[in-house]
Amino acid sequence: MKLFRREPPLQVSEEPDCHEVAEVLQSYLDGELAAHDAGRVAEHLEHCHRCDIEATTVQQVIAAIQRQRPALDDATVGRLTGVIDRLVQPGEPPRPAP
Repeated sequence: MKLFRREPPLQVSEEPDCHEVAEVLQSYLDGELAAHDAGRVAEHLEHCHRCDIEATTVQQVIAAIQRQRPALDDATVGRLTGVIDRLVQPGEPPRPAP
């Protein structure tokens, strides 16, 4: 379950470096990258021990949080997502919830 909506990531270059992989890592782990971009990130993770450790750590943190978090119904998720969307509108001050 995702509460935050991220902008679609930029395309991943042919041979991404560690910095580029770090920028798209969360989208990669959430399955949000296009197949060819996900493949490039996966290949980088296979060859870069440092980035692979970072990806594994992020996955472990997410799993720990999910084990501790109570299940939220769709209506609650919708309300929370709406609040977040209102807070992150670029160039607009946050508005109170209706």
